[in-house]
Amino acid sequence: MKNIVIFVLSILIFASCGTASPKAEESAAPAKTPEISGFSLNLEKVDGGTFSFEAIRGKKHLVAAFWATWCEPCKQELKKLAEIYPAFSDSVEFVGISTDTEELIDKVNEFAVEAALPFPILVDPSGNTVSSIIPGGDSVPYMMVVDKNGVVVLRHSGYTPGDEEALKRELEELVSH
Repeated sequence: MKNIVIFVLSILIFASCGTASPKAEESAAPAKTPEISGFSLNLEKVDGGTFSFEAIRGKKHLVAAFWATWCEPCKQELKKLAEIYPAFSDSVEFVGISTDTEELIDKVNEFAVEAALPFPILVDPSGNTVSSIIPGGDSVPYMMVVDKNGVVVLRHSGYTPGDEEALKRELEELVSH
C-alpha cells in the first residue's frame, strides 16, 4: 500500500510540473545548465560486454528494470517494456538488471532470448550494485527512470498490469523537454 501511495504521489508531482503555460515558460529566465547527478551504473551484459550509464549520459534517458528469474511479475513487466521500447528507443535506453546469483546466469540469458527482449540485460552476480541502488537491497520488481543528466526522476516498486501506461506518459513528458 505504501508503494502505491508513493507511486501515485510521484505521478501527481510530475504531472503538476508540466502545467505551466507556454507564455510563462517564454518569459522565464534563461535555462540553467542541467543538474548533473552522481548516478552511476556499470554492469556486465548477460550476452557479453558491458553497459555503462556514462556512455549515454547527456544523450539518452534510462529506464532500469530490476528483476529475477523466479519473479513472474518481473517477467511480465520486462515483456511490456519490450513492447513500448521501440517508441522510445531513440531517446531512452532500457535495461533489465537481473538480481539473480551467478548460478542462475544461464536462466537469465535463456529468458532474455525466449522473450526476445530488445534491450540489454545486465547481471550483478555479487549483488553489490543492486543493493546500493534499490532501497532494501533486492526487492523486485523495481524500476527507476533516470534522466540523461543522471537525476533519478522516478522510482517504482512492484508491477501491476497497466503500470506501463503510466510509464509511457512519464517518458513522453521526459523526452518532450
